[in-house]
Amino acid sequence: MLRIKISVCLLALLSLGLTQASAQTLRDPTRPGVGAPGSAQHQGGQKLVLNSLMITDNSATAIINNKTFTTGDRVQGVRITRITAQGVWLADGRQIKLYPEVTATKGQ
Repeated sequence: MLRIKISVCLLALLSLGLTQASAQTLRDPTRPGVGAPGSAQHQGGQKLVLNSLMITDNSATAIINNKTFTTGDRVQGVRITRITAQGVWLADGRQIKLYPEVTATKGQ
């Protein structure tokens, strides 16, 4: 009889523990990156500005919002995957360019 009571109590505790477990919310990897190319912006609202690029034979460094970053570093929580003379690519699909593209012309 005591053995049955202990088993019931353990089963109740175990089921209570399982109902309290919750999964961490993960980012959907198939969801497109935030923002358009050249206008990378974090959810916090601060726009990422590429101030300068320093490319050598052995390394590439980017100055973003007046801070120095290399490939693999994180800027606003997103990993930098590539740095080239054209700009900086982030793991979430965004690209920050040194010079914005010309999208309109004035007059003829």
